[in-house]
Amino acid sequence: MNQWFNEFYRHIACTELSHWLNTLPAQLQHWQDEARHGDMPKWQKVLNNLPELKASEINIQTKVQVGTNDDISDGQRKQLIHLLQRFMPWRKGPFSLFGIDIDTEWRSDWKWDRVLPHISPLHGRKVLDIGCGSAITCGVCAAKELSW
Repeated sequence: MNQWFNEFYRHIACTELSHWLNTLPAQLQHWQDEARHGDMPKWQKVLNNLPELKASEINIQTKVQVGTNDDISDGQRKQLIHLLQRFMPWRKGPFSLFGIDIDTEWRSDWKWDRVLPHISPLHGRKVLDIGCGSAITCGVCAAKELSW
């Protein structure tokens, strides 16, 4: 699984986060070997079976949206719905994948909307989104050209 993180490791190697390369790979390997979620093998199998689809648009500023309804055929949609259901329950959202809206237990965008009026302006600041879930905070930061 550490190969999944290689691009991330290359990215942080040239930043002030590079010191994490001394410990993070070993921690992730330990998580993979000892502490990972019991459903991880099932999820990996589903991930490997997802079709390769080309998205006409990607939006992570207000929700995680990949592609539109028009990007895939009816057959691809049925296959995708079947595979996405194997990941249930979906914890944090919102997600829209190729026009398929996924019902989630928690709406991270609603949380962000409640927090934003109570924090000082973010322009020029660094933001650490611990346990980013559906990446709503990362999307907002990217939209505002912030570092995180």
